[in-house]
Amino acid sequence: MKAIQIVAPYQMEYVDLPTPQPGADEVLLRVRASGLCHTDVNILEGEFHASYPVIPGHEFVGEVVEVGAEVDPKWMGMKVAVDPNVPCGLCNACHTNRQNQCENLNSYGVTMGGGFAEYVVVKEGNIHSIGDLSVDHAAFAEPLACVLHGLHQIPTYRGGNALIFGAGPMGLLMLQSLKLNGITEVSMVDLYRERLAIATELGASQVYVPQEIAGQDKQYDIVVDATGVPAVIEKLPHYTATSGSILYFGVCSPGQQVKIEPYDIYRRDIRIAGSFSLRAGIAPALKLLEDGFIQVDKLITHRIDLEQLAEGIKLVGQASVLKVIVQS
Repeated sequence: MKAIQIVAPYQMEYVDLPTPQPGADEVLLRVRASGLCHTDVNILEGEFHASYPVIPGHEFVGEVVEVGAEVDPKWMGMKVAVDPNVPCGLCNACHTNRQNQCENLNSYGVTMGGGFAEYVVVKEGNIHSIGDLSVDHAAFAEPLACVLHGLHQIPTYRGGNALIFGAGPMGLLMLQSLKLNGITEVSMVDLYRERLAIATELGASQVYVPQEIAGQDKQYDIVVDATGVPAVIEKLPHYTATSGSILYFGVCSPGQQVKIEPYDIYRRDIRIAGSFSLRAGIAPALKLLEDGFIQVDKLITHRIDLEQLAEGIKLVGQASVLKVIVQS
């Protein structure tokens, strides 16, 4: 089968590998669509905890073409979205329903073969039927599930307001999800007006480029970083209302640091929460996508073939580029 393999940091190859065979509790998927995530770029650059060599791609949808001996045969021929996380089920985190913090966590596309290939094997417990949803739309199940997990980390009071830094795919999914949770006013900040225009179409109340919001005194009940940029994160308390919440949602590189004033956080009852990956959110995400509550058509800006992935990675972060869908 054809696949993209990251052999080591900054070493990516388009290779021909044997088609994997499913184990007793696994299925073989013919990959139909896989979203390109900035985390894939982090893995290529050695800035994320991956196991090399690895086939990346953790936002993927496929068709079941073979099932293991212990797998329900009903899955044959079904199109499914994949939860990439494979927790051990034995550690304290797993026993306390914090599987995304599993001490022995494996993930398809990170420590195990992922979706940037023609075929991939995954455990039966990690697949979810997409019904009549298109494979392109279903590829958003994983990133949307990450957003839903993030919102579980903070209170979302109905009628409140929010400010999101970063109008990339994750920020735009966060925008829509906050509004679904009853936040009536959601504003966004981004470097690029092209992205802010899409944010407005998707329901943003106000949009700003950084120089337009710098020094602004207005404060928000919820402030979300979807950039992973320390210089942005350091400013979040300034925009956070008393008793408000800050969500660290973007991915900073390990070792990066920011300065905060602890007294300010203490005195104003500010809550700072982190959000890593997802936890049991694929099914709810698929339901939101299927029912049309989350719009993703405007987020798909490019479709590429598997062998074009190296060029696709160069697109990530450009003003006119949101989600790149890899078709294998």
